[in-house]
This record gives sequence, structure tokens and C-alpha cells, in this order.
Amino acid sequence: MTDWNHEVERIRQLRRDRTRIGPGEHPAVVVVDFQRAFTEHEFVGPSTPVALKHSQQLLEAARAAGVPVIYLVMILDSLDDRMLAQRVRSSLTERCERGNPWTEISTAVPAQPGDHIVEKTVASGFFRTRLHDLLQELGVDEVVMIGTSTSGCVRATVTDAAYLNYRISVVEECCDDFRTLSGEVSLWDMQDRFADVVSLEWMLERFARA
Repeated sequence: MTDWNHEVERIRQLRRDRTRIGPGEHPAVVVVDFQRAFTEHEFVGPSTPVALKHSQQLLEAARAAGVPVIYLVMILDSLDDRMLAQRVRSSLTERCERGNPWTEISTAVPAQPGDHIVEKTVASGFFRTRLHDLLQELGVDEVVMIGTSTSGCVRATVTDAAYLNYRISVVEECCDDFRTLSGEVSLWDMQDRFADVVSLEWMLERFARA
């Protein structure tokens, strides 16, 4: 029988030891789906307010350093715009029709003047959105990823960012997933294949030097 506690410790060590890609010269912070639908739902656990608090700290540091901040938000003109799996199965995206108060960005991490908001209809922030064009306009070569859920929309956006050859830094303390094991595995998967998983402390120190 698999000892899952041992497996989690093993992948955490693998993540720490994995070769780093390294940061870029012109980062932007991409905030994934920190909307009420995904931060106030009935399955939210104690990790969510902690991730939001850490994210607010990171966002304040990014803005002070002149780093662009981009919010990704799930907005659907029709629930039929969702991918097939979400139309067949019950999903929190049922709360994401345009005009529904659940689509609002969490008051714990509010957008500020000068921030950018990009609407999306699926997990990835790049699929049929203006995100890549916006990043190019801003001269960005690295995306600093925070948000929810680690195993869903964060991972999907990271994967597509990697395919577009962005450098990617996933800030561990600023990502949340109520599926605890899925979140842990996804952090290892992203570190192994697509990105650097970094600490909040490291990113704050970096922004302070900018």
C-alpha cells in the first residue's frame, strides 16, 4: 500500500532539488481566478484565506516595484461556452455567467488602477484570450503565477505559458487548491516540466531590489 505522506515528502524534496530555469528581466504577475466563485465556495478550507493574504502582500510589492499586474477572470456569456466536461459535470463555473456577483474579484486582493483584467472561458488564461498579446505589448518575458486552483487553472495557464516560451515563476504560498493532494502533485509537475516553483520570501526580496 502506498504511503501518501511519504510520497508527498518525496515530491517536495524532488521539487527542491530540480534544476531551476531562472527568472526573466521583465516580469508580470498573473493572478488566476481569485474570484468569489473560487475563493468563497462551500469547499474552501483554511488554506484559502492564507493564500489570499500572502497574495495581497506580493501584489503590493509588485506594484511598488513597477511590475505589471494582470488578473485572469472566468466570465461566461453563456454556460454553454464552457468546455464539455464542465457542462456535463457539476462545476463552480456554473457561477461565472456575466453579471453574477460570484464573478467579482475577491475583496482580499482587489484590482488597483493600472492593473489589467483579462477575461477567459476555460482553465487556461491563454486560450482564445488577449493575454499573450498583452504580455507582448508590455514587453514581458516572465510570468509570476499566483491564484487558484493550483491543479486546475493555474497549472493550465502555466502549461500554455511554457509552450509560448515564457519564463515562469509559481509562488507557492500564493497558490491555493482545496484538493490538497492535487495541489501538491501539481506543484511538483510544474517544477519538473514547465516552471520554477519559488517562495514568497524570495519573490518579495527580488521585487524589493527592483
